[in-house]
Amino acid sequence: MKKKERTLLLVLFLICALTGCGRKTGDTAGYQVYFSNSEASKLVSHTHVSQKTEPTAVLEELFAQMRLPYAAEEEKSLLPEKVEIDKFDLMDGQLTITFNDEYRNMDNVSEILLRAGIVMMATQVNDVRTVVFHIGDSVLKDSSGEPVGAMTSNMFINNPVGINSYQYASLTLYFSNKAGDKIVREMRNVHYSSNTTLEKVLMEQLQKGPMNERLRPVLSSNVRVLDVKVDKKTCIVNLSKEFLEQKPETSMSPEVEVFSIVNSLCDMLNVDRVQFQIEGNSDVLFRDELSFNGPFHRNSELIETVDSSSEEPDEIIAEPSIGL
Repeated sequence: MKKKERTLLLVLFLICALTGCGRKTGDTAGYQVYFSNSEASKLVSHTHVSQKTEPTAVLEELFAQMRLPYAAEEEKSLLPEKVEIDKFDLMDGQLTITFNDEYRNMDNVSEILLRAGIVMMATQVNDVRTVVFHIGDSVLKDSSGEPVGAMTSNMFINNPVGINSYQYASLTLYFSNKAGDKIVREMRNVHYSSNTTLEKVLMEQLQKGPMNERLRPVLSSNVRVLDVKVDKKTCIVNLSKEFLEQKPETSMSPEVEVFSIVNSLCDMLNVDRVQFQIEGNSDVLFRDELSFNGPFHRNSELIETVDSSSEEPDEIIAEPSIGL
């Protein structure tokens, strides 16, 4: 990705976080419709209240609104005059938008603004979870010739600081398999503020849970990460007491709960071990089996491998790269 394109994209991630990307709104609350400022350097939005409830009807109305700038001298439509949405289809939560060939003539900045504005707008509509772009009969590809893929609101990290200082990371996370006896790797691409640490981002993403429906979360949403830091080759994770109280829906071994976190941190932070604390205390026996008195080292034996010729792969890219 070109430097200018990457910088603008990172700014758009922050814009999305600040505007509550992915929030499902009703027709009474209204939907945010996005435009660009006069310099075509950032997105601005206006609320549109729709009286319609059927998702495709709402989307059709919102796309029409994108053509109507609210302040001609200060804001303009993200859709260039000759760029048309030929059709769109909503099926099983995925919205596929097909542009005409004029889309290919857009410059990189305008293209990224358009894609971001549409994803942020469309994912507000009920039943829309992901957005895929096509040009005619072909899927949209990035500058390296790879398909851009489905875009989802989960790709945005809500961390509204440091607008000009974002970093990109491809995370390796581990979650439980369905049986609760093995851990499975899931890849996730994120952008995060340089004002936060990678270890905090990792814990945030683990708490979001897996994107792969075959996998199960290991860290419930009511568990608070009180602190996470790296000291030399040790990552110290201080969790609230809710971690001891969380109960998986079905049986899950305590080793799976612990080593999903341990392996994720060891793989990404270049640390040798993870020391757990519960509200500052390590003198804890987890699930009456695992003592937190000492640190845990990476466990490769718990990692489940899947035969790709017969089953789904053992990892999933949870957020597509955009223009990389």
